[in-house]
Amino acid sequence: MLRLPFVALTLAALISGCSTAPRELSDLPRTPQASVDQILQDANRRSGAEANLLRLHAARAAWIGGQPERVQSILRDIPQSDLPTDQQIVFSQLQAQSALALDQVPQALRAIRHPSIGQLDILPVEDQLDIQQLRADIFDAAGQHLDAAKERIFIDGLLPSERQTSNRLAIWDSLGQLSTPQLQQARDQSAGGLEGWLSLALIERQHGNLDLQVRALRQWQEANADHPAANPLPDSLMQLFQLHASRPQHIALLLPFQGPLASAAQALRDGFLAAQYQAHSQGLEQPQVSLYDSTAYSNLQQFYAQAQQDGVQWVIGPLERDQVGRLANLGELPLPTLALNYSEQRRVSEQPLYQFGLAPEDEARSAAHRAWADGHRSMAALTAQTDWGQRAFQAFRETWESLGGVLVGREVIDQPASMAQQIGDLLQIRQSEQRGNRIQQLLGQGIVVQPTPRQDIDALFLAANPLQARQIKPTLAFQYAGDLPVYATSHAYQVGDNLQNADLDGLYIAEIPWLLERSDSLYQAVSQSWPQAGGAMGRLYAMGIDAQRIFSRLRQLQQFPGTRIEGATGTLSLGDNGRIQRELHWGLISNGQLQPAPELIPAP
Repeated sequence: MLRLPFVALTLAALISGCSTAPRELSDLPRTPQASVDQILQDANRRSGAEANLLRLHAARAAWIGGQPERVQSILRDIPQSDLPTDQQIVFSQLQAQSALALDQVPQALRAIRHPSIGQLDILPVEDQLDIQQLRADIFDAAGQHLDAAKERIFIDGLLPSERQTSNRLAIWDSLGQLSTPQLQQARDQSAGGLEGWLSLALIERQHGNLDLQVRALRQWQEANADHPAANPLPDSLMQLFQLHASRPQHIALLLPFQGPLASAAQALRDGFLAAQYQAHSQGLEQPQVSLYDSTAYSNLQQFYAQAQQDGVQWVIGPLERDQVGRLANLGELPLPTLALNYSEQRRVSEQPLYQFGLAPEDEARSAAHRAWADGHRSMAALTAQTDWGQRAFQAFRETWESLGGVLVGREVIDQPASMAQQIGDLLQIRQSEQRGNRIQQLLGQGIVVQPTPRQDIDALFLAANPLQARQIKPTLAFQYAGDLPVYATSHAYQVGDNLQNADLDGLYIAEIPWLLERSDSLYQAVSQSWPQAGGAMGRLYAMGIDAQRIFSRLRQLQQFPGTRIEGATGTLSLGDNGRIQRELHWGLISNGQLQPAPELIPAP
């Protein structure tokens, strides 16, 4: 709200019809001293500039009284273009404030971009700051988080000290909404105070290992001692020092090194230890890691007793789903544990059990978010007749409908021979052909009517194996729906098999960063030591790396729910049920190769 200089002239005198009528903003009291109705009644007895000024004053009174709808109603009776510049600015401010309060973000954006706002320098500094903070709030509401942060950084040095703390917290919150690629691009194109903020935000994202984070943070502090964010650091970064000081010194890695899951266990182990070695090779002391074979214990209580006797402080594992289920049912765990799979229970008790895995549900939820961000609102689903296919569909449907999307149909696919018929049924092609036949019968055989798929499907969600997925695009083309976007889980393609993937061209695929961008700091070293880490097994190596990155930051993830880790398996966060959630990256298959899909561009 714009604060105006207080003068002795009171509104009571104004509405009583004194000889000196209000002509400028400075003629009005800072805080209205009469009701909105009283001010409007006096405005109705006047005309021209005096009436407009009083109506503007009434709109301000309505805003102070918490009546944004009435603010808008009053402003509709004021011709903004007839007002002096300073009054036009007040008009724009009230219009933007009321629209934001009513969640009318596009209207708020238009108001705050009115040409009069470009002349803020005619106002007192305090009033300019109020409007610039309002502009930042509107940018945040519109998803323009970098612009919001820039606005707040620009005014930070002009704010009184008691307002700087909340302003800097808002800067940090705005930067926290940006993706890592957005932060990187902005940092590369900036300098000065903004560059310092962006570099600080990237420390939290790019260095998964706690020791590397703390070292980078100390280096930033040394180079930016006078930066506004340095005194003090944001709370989530301050906690990194606390986590580092209290990190465990002895970890147990509990994996099935015998039996059918042995190869998966070895990949997880190698990925975990590679992440440990990365920090150790840079002179950073790492916790001791002891390996335990989960197949050697018929009772997990026996394992915990042995681990405690050995001085273990944290457990990573087990991998077996049934073992994780039994852990979730235990009344109390002797040691905090990061399981490498998920139990069937949706919620667990207050025991220190966290769960992390490569669940198809993560990819399905990411598909819903990506399709929604791409502008689709009505979708159908094709899912395999498997347990993971059913789980993926349930997760997609729940997320899609929670966003406001409409699910118009679903087909469960199994045998490739029947898929063309199922897709045709889903797209209602047969009904279209029948309508075309009737039109030809009415108008003559010379009329050519091309069948069209139903118009209420914007895109498809696909959870299928490669053999099934390879038929999707050709079948859609045959069914006159070749341009229909398809969002698929990673099950749909084979890593590195360009020949087999050729029929998948045009499919959007959810994939982990390790296999999509291949830019993780450990990718070259790990794939050179274990070539299979660049193929399908790479998902397990990446999971082992992220397990090492996650466990030391669980307290931070818990205390600051907005914290995200840019991991090898996706963007990681912690749900309120103790489960690590992954936001997948998206690729697009072209000429049989999976390449990063274009970045989403925020709407203006």
